[in-house]
Amino acid sequence: MLFVLQIITTEERVSLGVLISRVSCGDKFALSAIYDKVGGRLLSVAMGIMRDRSLAEDVLSESFIKIVRFADKFKPGTNSYAWLCSIVRNTALNMLKSRNLHQGADIDSFFSLTDGKDFTVNSETALTVNNALKQLKPLQRTVIWLKYFNDMTVREISQELNIAKSTVQDNIKNAEKTLKALLKDIKNF
Repeated sequence: MLFVLQIITTEERVSLGVLISRVSCGDKFALSAIYDKVGGRLLSVAMGIMRDRSLAEDVLSESFIKIVRFADKFKPGTNSYAWLCSIVRNTALNMLKSRNLHQGADIDSFFSLTDGKDFTVNSETALTVNNALKQLKPLQRTVIWLKYFNDMTVREISQELNIAKSTVQDNIKNAEKTLKALLKDIKNF
């Protein structure tokens, strides 16, 4: 399946941070607001890993329980969307591990571009982008995924992958250069 990527804005990240803080204070409506804002996108993260909608929905439900449980651990001013995506990703990976569903999967098996709204093929552009992404080296695909899909900073990616920030920066730069060359015919890129 192919999808179209939607980048989360700074305003959305700030808003999510406020909502997470409200969840930590027991605000039940804040959790619902988080779901309304990014539930579809988070489901897409889970779908990218689980490859099964029913399992992805289970992951999302469990992730929202964890969001409530760990909301007080969220550091205001940090990347709220990346924090949420990390919870979903880790919950999905733990489920794969616990159910022995992980069969040597790597970033290629998790990669999908999505807006989280539906699971239909959106356009020929999505196919072109997915094909271009497949031509990147595995580490380049990983850093692009984390930067643009999980909305993580270079520092966060460096910590997540346990590699130097300069290595992350170089891989992002090289991946973007390669993608730009491969996608030069797409007008809105």
